[in-house]
Amino acid sequence: MSDISKYESTLNDLTLIESEVAILVEKLRVTSESLKEKEVQLSMLKQENQQLNKRLSELEFELESAKLSNQNEMTGFAQKRDNEALKEKIKNLISRIDFHLSS
Repeated sequence: MSDISKYESTLNDLTLIESEVAILVEKLRVTSESLKEKEVQLSMLKQENQQLNKRLSELEFELESAKLSNQNEMTGFAQKRDNEALKEKIKNLISRIDFHLSS
């Protein structure tokens, strides 16, 4: 093989390698951009997750407060009902005592 044909073959090989390197560089650029976008998206999702966890905690607290309030209302209602029944029993006893005293 002559020197010129070796030179042309080497030049062709270098051109082929250069184009393959350019393709790889472009793939690297696209992959890097995609990675950056995914990192931003991950950061936003983490923030959203924190906000949702905070909101969940607030709602759980409100639910517990509502349960306690409901229990207190039910207890108050039961106590009021029991007090009314007790008052009625006392009135009946007083009436019976009055009846026995007046007899």
